[in-house]
Amino acid sequence: MRCLLLAAGAGRRLRASASSRPTEPKPLVRLLGLPLIERAILAAKQAGCEEFYVVLGCEGERVRKHLGDGRRLGVRLRFLLNPQWERGNGTSVLAAREVLQEPFLLLMSDHLLDPSVLRSLQEAYERGALDDADVVVAVDRRPPEGLDLEDATKVRLEGDRVVEIGKCLPSYDAIDMGAFLCSPRIFDALEQTREDGSLTAGVRYLAQQNRAKALDVSGTFWFDVDTPEALRAAERALLRQLPKPTDGPVSRCLNRPISTRLTRWLVNTSLTPNQLSVISFLLAAAGALAMALPSYAALAVGGLLAQISSVLDGCDGEVARLKFQGSEFGGWFDAVLDRYADALLVSGLSVHASLVQGGTAPWLWGLAALSGVLLNSYTADKYDAFLKKRLAEGKRPLRLGRDVRLFLVFLGAILNAPLVTLGLLAVLSHGEIVRRVVLLARHTRDGRS
Repeated sequence: MRCLLLAAGAGRRLRASASSRPTEPKPLVRLLGLPLIERAILAAKQAGCEEFYVVLGCEGERVRKHLGDGRRLGVRLRFLLNPQWERGNGTSVLAAREVLQEPFLLLMSDHLLDPSVLRSLQEAYERGALDDADVVVAVDRRPPEGLDLEDATKVRLEGDRVVEIGKCLPSYDAIDMGAFLCSPRIFDALEQTREDGSLTAGVRYLAQQNRAKALDVSGTFWFDVDTPEALRAAERALLRQLPKPTDGPVSRCLNRPISTRLTRWLVNTSLTPNQLSVISFLLAAAGALAMALPSYAALAVGGLLAQISSVLDGCDGEVARLKFQGSEFGGWFDAVLDRYADALLVSGLSVHASLVQGGTAPWLWGLAALSGVLLNSYTADKYDAFLKKRLAEGKRPLRLGRDVRLFLVFLGAILNAPLVTLGLLAVLSHGEIVRRVVLLARHTRDGRS
């Protein structure tokens, strides 16, 4: 489905932001490494959209030159000029009347949207939502924290029908999220309300004809970025999205609070997620080499490098999510490097224990730890799928994963207890595997999987 993206406004309130140049067009204001308009395009691309009509107005040539033809973003862009952009965003929609003769998605360049919002609108179209309506408005009954509700567009509903829409409604049921599924007949409504000039006026006109529906997607991420305060709130909201529901206790309590702060800086560099994966691996490899030396100082430094590597291992995925750079290869590549890093760290501990204490015990415990660590990772995929189901039920089962293992390596190195650490890694890793097998077997036997 084609997308119409509005990027014609001046954005005077936002351009006062200290984090962007005052002369920068609103669509090009950066948020965590990406201009707002690129965030809108890449979110729609993740939802399956590849062809966009971008309506330009204020400083439109600068926006057009920045985006080019879209190949850099992996999409096709066509630009439309709205010389009457100061009269309202409804006139910007009308600029596409001659080129959009079939249903389309309508987006705002200053709204952050989870791709699932757009997928929901496309699914609504496939279910025939436009058979008895000319516009479907994505709405949220529980608007996000930090949203400027005074300036937000409110919607009053009767069932799934929009009966009133506007910023000054005395009572309302939901907030307009700035994403629409439109029939070409919306252009007729906007012609009828051209004097007002706003998109809201056109939707209100359709609501009066009982031709406007609402799609409730409450609980999905979105944000309207209109002011410097909203820009900062949007940044905080995006960073809060980074922790994974399957994060283990060390990652949740220690690693993520540090990695998200690092990521906030890393997104403004040219480093890619795959490069960060390599850096994390090299730190772990350096830690393993240090731990293989017989001195306590080298052991402690190696443990510290292992923990730093564990923290940085979260940054690659965070950068990928924030900059829409995730890929199947990237996830697989990171997993491969993690397994090599785990093997090297256990080997480094084993060599150190052997050099310091001698005997066969370091090698036996090292082999047990290594097999447990690798099998623990092997079983993680199935267990994490089960974990997500349990989280959806409001439960949080225990997860002992890589974050816990590397933290044990760090503590064992600092406490100068390599052999004890190998024993703990072996017992905990194999114990966690047995626990997962029992839990999943019981879950399957109860008919819930």
